[in-house]
Amino acid sequence: MSLTPPSFDQAEYTQVPPPLSPQPLEPADGSAFAKAIVFGLVGVVAGALIYAAFILITHIQIGYLAIGVAYLVARAMMVGSGNRGGRNYQIAAIVLTLVSVALGNAFMILWSAHSDQGASLSLGNLMVALPYGFEEPFLEFKDNAFGGAIGIFILYIGLRAAWRMTSGLPGASQHPFRR
Repeated sequence: MSLTPPSFDQAEYTQVPPPLSPQPLEPADGSAFAKAIVFGLVGVVAGALIYAAFILITHIQIGYLAIGVAYLVARAMMVGSGNRGGRNYQIAAIVLTLVSVALGNAFMILWSAHSDQGASLSLGNLMVALPYGFEEPFLEFKDNAFGGAIGIFILYIGLRAAWRMTSGLPGASQHPFRR
């Protein structure tokens, strides 16, 4: 009995894959997107406060907090939109997550200035510290290049989760890392 080698010249499907539906750039209902942004902003503030409070209380700055912040922001947006998603939701989730992490870093900077030099805890001073909050993940490279790279990579994982959660795909908001 002779076995013939398999032929890889032509692929044959056992089942035809379902067509991919394009994700709309704009939602059918603009109020759903506006409500998602409002809920996302609440997630930004809550995430920033949790981020800063954890680091200030424990004195442990761990990048995994960015994943939690991303989850909180994206989940708030999905609740606000009634689980609608799409490209504009994804872009907004990325921006809001970055703002939340930067705001958390700015809270820490302002708290340190308050503790060390008696700077007032005001909204104006928080806005002055905000640009430094955006820089902080990159400043980690100065002290520890490996730790800085790990922190940026974990921030990327969080942003990827926020992107996935706000895609509008069924189940993506419950399992942001599952394909």
